[in-house]
Amino acid sequence: MKVGGVVSAGCGLVLALIPAGCGHRIALPDHVSGRRVGTMAERQLEAENPRLAPGTVACPDLPLRRGAAVRCVRTTRLSGGRVVKVAGTVAVTATTRGGRLHVAMDQHAEEFGVDPQELASELSGRYAARRGRVTEDVVCPYLRGTPGYAVTCRAKVDGTWHRLRVAVRRVDPARYRTTYTWRTVDAD
Repeated sequence: MKVGGVVSAGCGLVLALIPAGCGHRIALPDHVSGRRVGTMAERQLEAENPRLAPGTVACPDLPLRRGAAVRCVRTTRLSGGRVVKVAGTVAVTATTRGGRLHVAMDQHAEEFGVDPQELASELSGRYAARRGRVTEDVVCPYLRGTPGYAVTCRAKVDGTWHRLRVAVRRVDPARYRTTYTWRTVDAD
């Protein structure tokens, strides 16, 4: 798994000019959708970096002209519900012969944290262990791995929803680990 470090890749845009008959060609569009840019960037990063953990790249639309570039964010979900986000740049290096993109990811994670479903599952177990009561449902948002960062989750116990305040106490950036505490705030 490689998340940190510079990861760079070049990929073909595959928007070759298509003959339209009678010697005419269909013009290239003026941009490539962010969804398509992200898909192509992810595919190329994984192909050129086989030890890279799979992920998804989210990008804005990219103007289709040489030198145009956009900032994108690659999100990877690791074991234990860890989420890692790394920013990078996708640039158009050529528009001829179907076009070429270059992908360069930043050296360090922009952000990391805990997946909402993993956080809810962990809190459900911790609630049962601490309170001796089983939760019927727990709903949480994403928990960013920043000391002091806090979110509110909701836990349904015996038909009543309770708010649980979850606060990050420590982080281990080298392992993308987040340590947090929680307490019951009140019933809804």
